[in-house]
Amino acid sequence: MPLLPIDLQTMFAHMNQVGREQAVQRQISPEAQALQAQNMVKRTEERDNSVNEANEVSEGVEQLKEEEEREARRKSPEDRRKPESHPDKKDFFKDPDLGRHIDISG
Repeated sequence: MPLLPIDLQTMFAHMNQVGREQAVQRQISPEAQALQAQNMVKRTEERDNSVNEANEVSEGVEQLKEEEEREARRKSPEDRRKPESHPDKKDFFKDPDLGRHIDISG
């Protein structure tokens, strides 16, 4: 679609308005970022200066250790003396030649 001279006249008349709108759009972005940065700094300072409520500890290593201690107390003295065999422990195959021969050809 070709541009006619009448179209150009209309476009030139609105060129100042378009330029102003683009300048405003460019300024909004840095101002919005600066505002968000200020809010983030305020929230961080409030968090640093305030006393925070302690969260309950979820089941973790401490909880598991306590359970193991309870189980150990429940066992009879005879069971405590016996070494535990772990069925999860697997003997892995070890290559007898591994680490004994050095290949210097190259």
